[in-house]
Amino acid sequence: MTTQRTGDPLGSIDSTELRILHALATTGSLTAAAASLGLSQPAVSQRIKRVETRLAVPLIERQGRGIRLTPAGQILADHGRTVVAEIDAALAAIDDLRGERGGTLRLVGFPSASATIVPAVMRRLATEAPDVSLQYREAEPPAAVAMLRDGEVDCALIFDYAGAAERPAGSVFTPFWREEVKLVVSQERAGDQHEAHLGEYAAEHWIAGCEKCRGHLLTAAAEHGFEPDIIQETDNVPAMLAMAAAGGAVAMVPDLALAAARTLPDDACALPIVPPRTRTIGLVSMDTANESPQVRLAKRMLGGVDGSCWGLESVA
Repeated sequence: MTTQRTGDPLGSIDSTELRILHALATTGSLTAAAASLGLSQPAVSQRIKRVETRLAVPLIERQGRGIRLTPAGQILADHGRTVVAEIDAALAAIDDLRGERGGTLRLVGFPSASATIVPAVMRRLATEAPDVSLQYREAEPPAAVAMLRDGEVDCALIFDYAGAAERPAGSVFTPFWREEVKLVVSQERAGDQHEAHLGEYAAEHWIAGCEKCRGHLLTAAAEHGFEPDIIQETDNVPAMLAMAAAGGAVAMVPDLALAAARTLPDDACALPIVPPRTRTIGLVSMDTANESPQVRLAKRMLGGVDGSCWGLESVA
């Protein structure tokens, strides 16, 4: 595909050149960009020079041992990401029409989903789309959406606290479940309590999890008029539960993370928070005119997963 400005025969650029600029923006290296696209470095350099000649503007400049895009190059790379995604989606849709149900679904998800939702998706794929290979990677939401933005995955399974997730421009979030966040404390600290009011724990020490969960803790505490005294930090949920069970600190833990941990220590309890704190779990994909078969398949597989066994409430 070649795009061209009306009335300007020199101002044209094709999809391969857009892919090159996107790869350069991602890698910062002519060699790495060429390798990622299966091209030679001289071929990449020549394509860039030809575009610079046609557009009469420099697109790259040297930076130490690598390169960086000029403002013009960055504009093309940013807009080109959407154009290339549209082309890929259109080609994938044509493949789908030809009945090609094989291939690879590239998915990234967060740790607690790896032990719960993802195995359920794998079982559904084995039954309903056995010729599709699932290529799965694990990352917390900020890194996961960056992988989607850079074209490393087809879609990203993330959690979102009250719309706080940062998502790439030109992407869309499809929610599937809502879950509650519980307060995990030692049995001794809980006493005969069956629910937790966060303000009553303002003087406690706290355990913080990943970046997004830590942000949610700070927001929740601020809403109740205190700043949590965070003395321990880990995104290892079993370790977090064991620490809370040992006493001396408390932690906010979502239901899915509790389910992924399999068991709660005998000397700990997970108290419902009043009023409830929740987060949403869903899929982020690029918002293209022709949704790719991989994204449609991922949505269909996730839509058929019953999350009630992990404390998830369907929002579809």
